[in-house]
Amino acid sequence: MPGTRRTVGSPSRQTVEAPHQGPVFEAKLRWRSGQILLAFTLALAGVFVLRPLSPEAPLASRVASALCLAAGASTAAFLVSLRGRRRPEQLSLYLLLVLGGDGLAQVLAPEGLVAWPLLALLVATLSVEEPLAVSVSVALLESGLIFTDAYRGTVPRAEAMAFGIGLPALAWAVGGPLGRQRRRLDGALTELARLKHGITQFDDVDSEVSAPEPGPVRQTLQVVSEEGRRARQLDRAAELEQRLDTLVHLAREAISAHSVAYLEIDRTREVALVRAADGSPDFDRAALVPLILDPVAFVLERGQAFYATDFKRLLWSLPWYGKEVRTGSLLAVPVRAGEAILGLLVADTMEVQALSGSEPGLLAEFAALAADEITRARTSLGREELGAEFKAAYEVSRRLAALVEPRAVRQRLLQSVLGLCSVEGGAVVMTDDAQTRYRLEEAYGWAAPFEGQEVGLAERTWAAWVLRSAEEAVIVDSVAEDKRRMPFLVLHEDAPREASGSLLALPLRARNRTLGALLVTGRQGSFDTAATRVLAILANQAAATLSVIHLKERHREQAARDGLTCLFNRRAFNDLLKQAIGREERRDGHFSLVILDIDHFKKLNDTYGHPAGDAVLRHTADQLARHTRLGDPAARYGGEVPQRGDGRVASEAARYGGEEFAVVLVDAADAEALRTTERIREAIATTPIFFEGARITITASFGIACWPVDGREPEALVSAADRALYAAKEGGRNRVVVASSLAGPPTGASA
Repeated sequence: MPGTRRTVGSPSRQTVEAPHQGPVFEAKLRWRSGQILLAFTLALAGVFVLRPLSPEAPLASRVASALCLAAGASTAAFLVSLRGRRRPEQLSLYLLLVLGGDGLAQVLAPEGLVAWPLLALLVATLSVEEPLAVSVSVALLESGLIFTDAYRGTVPRAEAMAFGIGLPALAWAVGGPLGRQRRRLDGALTELARLKHGITQFDDVDSEVSAPEPGPVRQTLQVVSEEGRRARQLDRAAELEQRLDTLVHLAREAISAHSVAYLEIDRTREVALVRAADGSPDFDRAALVPLILDPVAFVLERGQAFYATDFKRLLWSLPWYGKEVRTGSLLAVPVRAGEAILGLLVADTMEVQALSGSEPGLLAEFAALAADEITRARTSLGREELGAEFKAAYEVSRRLAALVEPRAVRQRLLQSVLGLCSVEGGAVVMTDDAQTRYRLEEAYGWAAPFEGQEVGLAERTWAAWVLRSAEEAVIVDSVAEDKRRMPFLVLHEDAPREASGSLLALPLRARNRTLGALLVTGRQGSFDTAATRVLAILANQAAATLSVIHLKERHREQAARDGLTCLFNRRAFNDLLKQAIGREERRDGHFSLVILDIDHFKKLNDTYGHPAGDAVLRHTADQLARHTRLGDPAARYGGEVPQRGDGRVASEAARYGGEEFAVVLVDAADAEALRTTERIREAIATTPIFFEGARITITASFGIACWPVDGREPEALVSAADRALYAAKEGGRNRVVVASSLAGPPTGASA
């Protein structure tokens, strides 16, 4: 073989060093250490038959026995702590613990104290944690020592018989059923680990709620959900396993091995799994190989190849075979991706002194091919994940952009996160125009009772913090461990929700302004990278759509407003009047229409100029706003009209034309409308207007018509209010007339 070769020990056991960190073997040193320690422990147990720690024993015997016991226990503990430990050192440690308990019993016996409860506890613990053979062996050792005491006459025979038989019986009673249950559980866990690890090997790629929505959007979201991602990973893992099976078959033929297998490292469970194998029919593909056993432990610790030959203790009991297979030589090389060791490629033959020529180099080349296959599979899955994310984001974004109502946009965004993640609760919050408060618009789960509530942006909540500070997605995997302990949405949330689970917050930003945010909570680890990326894209689209809708509403509002007074114009008011009639017909309610006209307005323009006339119009609009709840949602959308302490009536007003104004007073019949209108008339008449040094006083005339008494259709109602207005003009101006008080239509009046 090219390079150098070193032989250590006898010719039948040798270490071969191939070029470029070839195989190295040290395991036999640990085997011999464990065997020597076990022999020492058994010899010390024979000495303990003579009861060397009893008070009657010579001082030198007691000191020597105690030192031997302490040295043996320390050595056993050290060997057990090493990777690659085997059964001898573990058994030695347990036997030494029993000898320590027995020595304690020898010391305490003259004082009338007993140590058997401690020994019984040790046996019961070993029966739970270790195989049945280990716990029974430990129990039999202590039973032998007890029978020795009975033979010497230091312990009553009945007590010794009960204790000597009771300890093995305890080990059998506890360890037997647990062992059978453990074997069944191990079988199930093995199969689960194979499936789980087959897909979690791809996890380093950037990678009970109601149905979010029906139809194609839900199906699109499921593609990038955890369920969809796992399905794709499982498919790619199956494909990778087929390619690895082909590769190990070629490797076995190339080096003429008895068998070749690829063992994949699962650091979460601290085991290696057989992912691909070819050759021996005795391969147990469900085997779980602990990482503390050689050759796995050696390769992981040293990052080098492992070689052993003619070493029966190790090679005849390889953990991935279902039974004893008399392997003569073993070669294991690491499978690397960069500096990380993904697994091992392991080859064995039945002959000794084999696999030491060109085979290490060939197997290393196949290990590199295996690493390439795994890397290629991960890269392919990464591209597939990105493609799925783009498709889902594009489809849902396109549907978001087509929505025209803010509520529909918020609902679609919340439904999207429900379709992608396991969510326990959350809400979409929106800020006001002044950026001083936020409102919970759409809520889900535990947050549903808080929907509609408003919170100041200066308050200490997660929502306020995100709205003030965050520009990108925020994930807090464990809120309980975060230093910023504060409620999610509102100040009076229950404390348990503040202190547990994960938080995902997505600010809704458009045009360098934060419009709102989406905040949801779930169990710890609910929000994976892929879903968060898609949701961040959807949040940006939702913010852009909401911004466009807001701009359209502003333009629509501006088109419906009078530029001078900021009241509705006549066309918009006509629409509002029709809406009011339709609303009150459904509610079987009533409202009043008021039309007012500024008295002698033409003369005022001629005297002071048109700018003064504009100031008078603005002053009149201001008085309407002061004495009614102008723009109250009840005036536009209806519903229960809340009672206010100031006695003002909800209203909508418009500049109806020239110096005429029209007002709808919600839920106001003749009497209420008359009181409100009189207050407005008096305020207009008594409040002077100062314009360019001139003090101007004005008056106005008012006509009131009540729906449905004075007319059910818009034209009839406006006509009734007009007749009342003309009657006020005829009556001397600066007065209010109700249409129902008129005997007939007015004969006319001049302005």
